[in-house]
Amino acid sequence: MPQPSDHEVTPAQTPARTLEELWPPFGLRIESPRLELRVVRETDFPAYAAAAASGVTHTSRNPFRFAWNEKGPKDLVKASLPFLWSTRPSIGPDHWYLAFGIFVKDADGAEGSAAQESGELIGMQGCYAHDWPILRTVSSGSWLRADRQGQGLGTEARAAMLLWAFDHFGAEYAESGAYTSNERSRRVSETLGYFTSGTRRVPDAHGEKTEWEHMFRLPKNDLLRPSWQIQVTGNDELKSFYGHD
Repeated sequence: MPQPSDHEVTPAQTPARTLEELWPPFGLRIESPRLELRVVRETDFPAYAAAAASGVTHTSRNPFRFAWNEKGPKDLVKASLPFLWSTRPSIGPDHWYLAFGIFVKDADGAEGSAAQESGELIGMQGCYAHDWPILRTVSSGSWLRADRQGQGLGTEARAAMLLWAFDHFGAEYAESGAYTSNERSRRVSETLGYFTSGTRRVPDAHGEKTEWEHMFRLPKNDLLRPSWQIQVTGNDELKSFYGHD
């Protein structure tokens, strides 16, 4: 029976790859002056659940398509974590979903892998696409815990996501939507250069009444860019993983 040579690497000797190498969506990091966006993973679930349960709205009407934010802590976990898991199979090339956690950087400016366990998770910035090779359009949705709103962090998170999508990932358009009652979300879109592409009547979060939803669209060249730049790591690996080479 042939024996392995001294220089041959057997399966038992093959070094284990990191989680980011195995699942590149976990390796993507987008850093802005105050925030870091990275895909939520299981070790983030306790902080994610705490942020979601802390309260995320100031509006008189629920701003979301579903009333997930009105659930008690236990039911909120039952609704939120399966949703996060459900985004995992969307791995391109045509359809993909990135559930970015919004993390506030520590005061000492921790970066890279050291920042993975640092910083407060204050919300989520979702970014997703359908028929990506044809449309090159990203859609988004987000929430912030209520006590972190009004500080420009939601605008910074959306801007960071857009800079990544347009400048690093090849997006040509971005789309978003917000109910008439959700003034803060509409203001974020307008601040970044989105234009209103239409309105439509949709069921409210409880499926009992109607809401008017404003639809927003943003061509890449119309983005009102912030004065700052982003730092991105893990982008090439993600593009290869999604089959976007």
